[in-house]
Amino acid sequence: MSLERWDRVNNLIDEIVLEANHESNLTNLQAPLLAEYLVTFHWEPRLFSVEYEVIGENGIDLSREDQLLYEWISSMFTMLENVVNVKADNHLFLSIQLEEKEVRFFFEISGIIEDTDRLSAWIQTQPNYFVIESSSVSPEECVIQQVFTKGNNNKADGAS
Repeated sequence: MSLERWDRVNNLIDEIVLEANHESNLTNLQAPLLAEYLVTFHWEPRLFSVEYEVIGENGIDLSREDQLLYEWISSMFTMLENVVNVKADNHLFLSIQLEEKEVRFFFEISGIIEDTDRLSAWIQTQPNYFVIESSSVSPEECVIQQVFTKGNNNKADGAS
């Protein structure tokens, strides 16, 4: 502001408003464990940064799936911390797309992935209620599209 760069000030305000909207959309999912994990992820030193967006249907209630989604996302983030280069500028963009009966997760990881085989193997061994629609892993990036169908998570309810 002191430099009178009003265009940059306006851009920063727009970015803050957009981030607040995504946080609001995330908390509206009624999934407090998942929301807290994503919102507070940067509060500790990490090997990659995370940016997320939540788009789609409003009013989706994921409270029954909260524990399952939290455990799945945190296990993915742990896997990423184990396979990325510790000195690289690694970044994960997560897009959560809400639909009536399913939630689509789009992961785009950029940086340096040192163990692509390990990450590929992890992706292929996801539980049945996370359907992989597409994935691509290379040393520079990884793109994953997974679908979680609401209410189709028998293992989360203790059944086998």
